[in-house]
Amino acid sequence: MSVTEPAAPGAGTRRKRGAVLEDTIRSAAYAELCDVGYAAFTVEGVAARARTGKASIYRRWPTRQELVLDALCAELPTPAQCGLEVEFDDSVATAEALRRVAMVISAVLASPAGAAMRAVKLESASDPDLARVVDERFQAPRRAVLLALLRRGVDRGEVREGAATQLVADVLPAMLLHRMLLQNEPVTGQDVAEIVEQVLIPLVAAR
Repeated sequence: MSVTEPAAPGAGTRRKRGAVLEDTIRSAAYAELCDVGYAAFTVEGVAARARTGKASIYRRWPTRQELVLDALCAELPTPAQCGLEVEFDDSVATAEALRRVAMVISAVLASPAGAAMRAVKLESASDPDLARVVDERFQAPRRAVLLALLRRGVDRGEVREGAATQLVADVLPAMLLHRMLLQNEPVTGQDVAEIVEQVLIPLVAAR
């Protein structure tokens, strides 16, 4: 009498592997973050969404923070992709360039990916390791764009010497985040214009 051997686990289905599995996990992690927020985010929830095991996730992302940030990096546009640029036409003055950059940053922060990023930013206030990685992965590249733009302004005689610093470059994103995170208010085009005209330009303008 013959005995039918039990089917191997996963028989009849094609298991995702390699880059395909990693993309699936990132997408699941982003969906989990948007649905439940960072505080309630679990690897178990991501595994269920991605239909994979926790071990597969931990082999690639040893910590929850790394998984969250990698998922956000996959969803948030890079500075270049969202239009943050330094090589403006010579006819574009520094004040106008700053307005354009501010509009781009506020649009990204208001997007679904930006909302998830804001949730992580709030949590990072009590998590120094998370705060450090958030700065390295997200804030530093955007700070670099603003810093380069300020240096361009110095070269053009539109920005005072000494204003092209990381501290000054943080002012614009910090004010936009303050309004969205702490005041929980949208940032309109008029808000952006007022921040640039009343705060940023007086701070950096050549005297």
